[in-house]
Amino acid sequence: MIKPVRSTIVFGLASGLLLLPVAWLTASWGWPMGFQLTLWILVTIYALLLARWSRTGLLSLVFPLGILLGAALWPQVSTAFFLLGLGIFSWIRSGICFNRHALRGLMAEVVTVGGGAALVAMCRPATPLTWAVAVWLFFLVQALFFFMVPGVSPSTGTQGAEDPFQVALREAERAIES
Repeated sequence: MIKPVRSTIVFGLASGLLLLPVAWLTASWGWPMGFQLTLWILVTIYALLLARWSRTGLLSLVFPLGILLGAALWPQVSTAFFLLGLGIFSWIRSGICFNRHALRGLMAEVVTVGGGAALVAMCRPATPLTWAVAVWLFFLVQALFFFMVPGVSPSTGTQGAEDPFQVALREAERAIES
């Protein structure tokens, strides 16, 4: 059983822990580019998880991830890369993988991605360790997305056709009968 909330939190923790060694391995390309490639790797892995949870084809991820890779390889564009990365992150999640409710998805993206970015900005990460904590905090906020968008079940990660209140009612009736 896929649990996207728990998986997102665990992925964020793993990303924070792996950020240090991966950034160190890519440091030979220089600070901005190596770090941007590290963040691109994390976004790519999470995009693959999102595609799996939503049963979306992987081919639909190639174009947005290609744009982000180009920005990661472009020299000295750190701020633009981060902003583009947030936009592509939202595009992949709400535009490609979970696009059933466009307005609700947009509102959820503003809250989760905007809130996560604001949290990272408030941390003012300057060292690799503070960046690792900031990445984990960002993904903690991203887990809220699966509670905010209707039809994306927190327990399965799929776009459910059944109303969650009907499922809860049926479970309550089953518990009363027992």
